Amino acid sequence: MSDFSYSFPVVMNEAKDVLLKPKTFFSSLSKTKLPLIQLYYRAVTYLALLYLSAVAGMTIFSPRSDFSAPPAPFLFFEMPVAYFLSSFIVFPAIGIVYMLFSWVCGGNTNWNRNFRVATATMGILWIVVILQSFGGLIHFYIGLGLAVLFTAYFPYVFFLALTSYLEAPFKRTAILLSIFTLFLLYAQYARLSTFLNDYKLMETTDSHIPLSREEEEKGEKDAAEIIRKAMEKAKSEGHQTE
Repeated sequence: MSDFSYSFPVVMNEAKDVLLKPKTFFSSLSKTKLPLIQLYYRAVTYLALLYLSAVAGMTIFSPRSDFSAPPAPFLFFEMPVAYFLSSFIVFPAIGIVYMLFSWVCGGNTNWNRNFRVATATMGILWIVVILQSFGGLIHFYIGLGLAVLFTAYFPYVFFLALTSYLEAPFKRTAILLSIFTLFLLYAQYARLSTFLNDYKLMETTDSHIPLSREEEEKGEKDAAEIIRKAMEKAKSEGHQTE
């Protein structure tokens, strides 16, 4: 087993390589066994970057300036604590998911190698969130398109990790991940449909032209006139009854 080592620039370069050239990255990834704590440190680093990306998405990349940002205690205390605690669940969960898929596809089920590619895959999550938030800031449909693109991109990275690094058979992996991708796209479609409806509702609200002062005064006078006539009618009907 190699000695423990950690380098933030190395971790960042790994995330960049997984995003931009995943095929080369997974085919050349070292099969040297890494200490579990070293893999966990990488996972925590990526979760910390994911937290910062989420905060940026709710503040500086928020597409609607009329919506106030979440309160500071939530952003800078509750969220980081939640992300840190989630690392104890997310890190092993992703590793187990890789082991399960690798077993089903007929690949290598060695836990260290599966956790190695699991942490590498986590490295692109924060980049995806930043790109989607920035795209949504430019236009809603750009963010929407990036969301669909990355929904299809993740299974592709998953496929390369399974076939290149975990030595799963190509054909069986392709079939299983194609089915998995269809489920992901359907789930994303249902989710994005809700976002699209909300966006159209906000556009309708934003496109409403406020009434001028003269129009408001005219509306108030018309309403007062209607009320006056209704009261007079009610009085006359009361007198006729008497």
